[in-house]
Amino acid sequence: MDAFLAPSVPSVPSVPSVPSLGPSQGARAQSSRFRSDRLGAAVVATASAVRRSRRAIRRARVTDYYEILGVSRNANEREIKANFRKLARQYHPDVNQEPGAPEKFQEIAKAYEVLSDETKRLKYNQFGEGAVPVAGPDLSSMDLKDILGDVFSSFFNGNPRSRPGGGRRPPSAKAKKGSDLQCKVQVPFEVACFGGSQLVQLRREETCGVCGGCGVEATSALQHCPKCKGTGVTVQVMQTPLGVMKTQLVCPKCQGSGLDPSATCRSCTGKGTQTQAKELSIKIPAGSNAGSQLRLRGEGDRGVRGGPPGDLYVKLRICPSSQFVRDGIDVYNETVISVFDAMLGTSVVVSTVDGDARVDVPAGTQPGTTMRLRGRGVPKQGADGGRGDHYVTLKVEVPLHLDDKQRKHVLHLKDVLLESSTVAKQSE
Repeated sequence: MDAFLAPSVPSVPSVPSVPSLGPSQGARAQSSRFRSDRLGAAVVATASAVRRSRRAIRRARVTDYYEILGVSRNANEREIKANFRKLARQYHPDVNQEPGAPEKFQEIAKAYEVLSDETKRLKYNQFGEGAVPVAGPDLSSMDLKDILGDVFSSFFNGNPRSRPGGGRRPPSAKAKKGSDLQCKVQVPFEVACFGGSQLVQLRREETCGVCGGCGVEATSALQHCPKCKGTGVTVQVMQTPLGVMKTQLVCPKCQGSGLDPSATCRSCTGKGTQTQAKELSIKIPAGSNAGSQLRLRGEGDRGVRGGPPGDLYVKLRICPSSQFVRDGIDVYNETVISVFDAMLGTSVVVSTVDGDARVDVPAGTQPGTTMRLRGRGVPKQGADGGRGDHYVTLKVEVPLHLDDKQRKHVLHLKDVLLESSTVAKQSE
């Protein structure tokens, strides 16, 4: 029996045997793969949620702080601050009484609060208004000068300029200008026309004779006020959502003098002035009119604690004249002539504001005729000079009582005049 030979088969390399996992090891591997899958899904979900929230914030953003302040998104700090100051002047309740101005002002302040802070501005640029919740500072009750002054930077940036205690310089109570005064004075007619001096009596604040105007007793030792330590001001600190705001106020104890109130002058109670009667001689300019007002600089109340004096305003009242009537720079009066002077002509003396003047009256002058004397009126005010005119009205005096002889002559004159008039008419 033939032997059967099988074809040779190439040998297959042996696969390394994998060690079998125990029950506990298989469970751990399966749990690790499950956690990895869950972590990846969570990351994907979180990223998707962030994208959705950003889109929602952008859709919900309805307030554009850049648009409110009128600046671009690339505006620097100087531009933002300049536009805020401009809008604050426009919409502050102190200067704008229109409805809605306070709300608009608060909106402007809120926009500036966000855009002036780098951190808040960055969040606003990324996520919008909802990412920077802020109520906005209430500046409507503050004075506009405080907002635009040094206290402005102190409020928002907490970086007041270099003054003790921070804030802006308070109003000083050490020196104060005296008050302006008004009075009325009666001026004679001739003085108003040609100028002159007139006495005025009034009561005004004069420098205290005891303390010399400083408000402190001469014998008192100059001690500092215990409340303000001699500075004359007190510092008020306010805690706000944006930081600490410091303002300076006049010391209520010493009223800004910086001195101990016990050292104040008892005669003037620290003012440095006392009310006294005063008589002044004032200069009335030529050509002054009724109702004119003169300003005398430095003749008002003396200043408090060495402050400058106020001014005196004098209103003029012109006394009427028994001879003349004035209309601006022109003067009017009347004079009487007889009927015979009116018929025959004459020369009469007329009274004017600066003396007598002779006037020629032509024959046949009618009653009520007005004659003009150029340059005999009131001087004009101003550098050009010149004078007005004088007007005189002629009144014709008619005899009231005639005796028989006079009556006979008048009748004869009448007949002659009528006859002359008739002949003249017939010859025409």
